[in-house]
Amino acid sequence: MQPRVVSFASINVDEVYSVPRIVRPGETLSSTKRQQNGGGKGANASVAAARAGAPVHVVGKIGSDGLWVRDIIEQAGADVRLVEVLDNTATGRAIIQVDSNGENAIFLFPGANHMLTEADAHRAFAQFAKGDWLLLTNETTAVVEAIIQAQRIGIQVLWNPAPMHDDVSLTRRVVGLVDVLVVNESELLCLAQQLNGGECSDDYEALARQVMRELECRVIVATLGSNGCIGLVRRPTTNAHAIPIVGSSTDISIVSCGDDVDDDDDIKVIKMSCSPIRIEQVVDTTAAGDVWVGYFVAELARAQGESPESIGARAALTPAMVDRAMTVATYAAGISVTRMGAVPSIPIREHVDAFVRAKQHE
Repeated sequence: MQPRVVSFASINVDEVYSVPRIVRPGETLSSTKRQQNGGGKGANASVAAARAGAPVHVVGKIGSDGLWVRDIIEQAGADVRLVEVLDNTATGRAIIQVDSNGENAIFLFPGANHMLTEADAHRAFAQFAKGDWLLLTNETTAVVEAIIQAQRIGIQVLWNPAPMHDDVSLTRRVVGLVDVLVVNESELLCLAQQLNGGECSDDYEALARQVMRELECRVIVATLGSNGCIGLVRRPTTNAHAIPIVGSSTDISIVSCGDDVDDDDDIKVIKMSCSPIRIEQVVDTTAAGDVWVGYFVAELARAQGESPESIGARAALTPAMVDRAMTVATYAAGISVTRMGAVPSIPIREHVDAFVRAKQHE
C-alpha cells in the first residue's frame, strides 16, 4: 500500500503582478497584468503531490475569504477535511512581482497560517500511521512541534525549511528527526553560513556535505535553479531493498537524468541537470520549487508502495529511489515555469509522463 502524504500546509491567496522589472526602493512601477490565484508553499506542494498521484491530506487554516482556494486544492484531488475555516481571521496572502524574465519577488502576510498549533498537529496525526509522509515548510506556526510529533508516531518527514529561520539552534533541534531535507541554493547557503558563523564558498556540493554531516541528515536535496539539483543520500547501514530506476503506473520508463554520481564514501551524490526547457519558454518561476517538492515526495511514496519493505525503515530511502524522484520532480517543475501563476501552473502526472517520453526520444 502506498504511504499517504499529510501536508501541514500554508494556504494563501496569491496576487500576482506582471512588471517590466522587480521594483526598486523608492520606485513606482505600473503593472501590465494582475492575477489572483490560490497559493502558499504548502498548498502548492499539496496540489503538486496530488496531481502526481499521491493520496494527499491537507492540514491548514484559512479565513472565509479563502474558501475558494480550499476548493481548488480539493479539486486537484487532495483531501481538505482537515482544513479549518476561522472566523474573524484573514487567509494568508502573497504579493508577487513577476518580471519579463519570469523571475519573482514576494512578500507574505501570514494570516491564518500562523494560527496552526501543536494541538492541531496532534489531532491530525492521530489519523495517520507509521510510514506515511509529513510534508511541511516554514510558512506556518508549530513546525517544530509537528516534526517532533510525526517522529514519535513513525511518520516520515520531508521538510522544506523556507523561509529560513535565523536560529540555527532550532534547525539543529529538529533536522535529525527529518528523513529528507529539501533546500534551494540560498537556503543551503544560509544553513552553511549559520553553521560556519560567516561566509561560505559557492561550492554547493561541499556545502551540502557539510550540512549533511553536521546536522546528521539522511537525505538532503538542493535545487539550484537553472543549474539543476544535487541529492545526497547516506548509504544504508543495512541491506535495504534497492529498486531499479524504471517503471511507473503509466508504464513509461523513468530514466535518470543524473549527470554524475559520486560514491567514494558513505554519502552517495546524485547530480542532475535542470529540466530541458528553453529559456524563452520561461514565464513564471513562482511555484517551481513547490512543484518540485510535491512531485518529489509523491514519487518517494510511489516508490515505497512498489517496495513496501522499505516503509518505516529510516535508512531505507535508497539512492535509486531518490534519483528516480528527483528526475520526475525536475521534469514537473520544468513544465510549471512555462505557465503563469502558482496552482494554475502545476502539471498533472500524465503531462509530466508525456514530457519525459518526448525528451527520451529526442
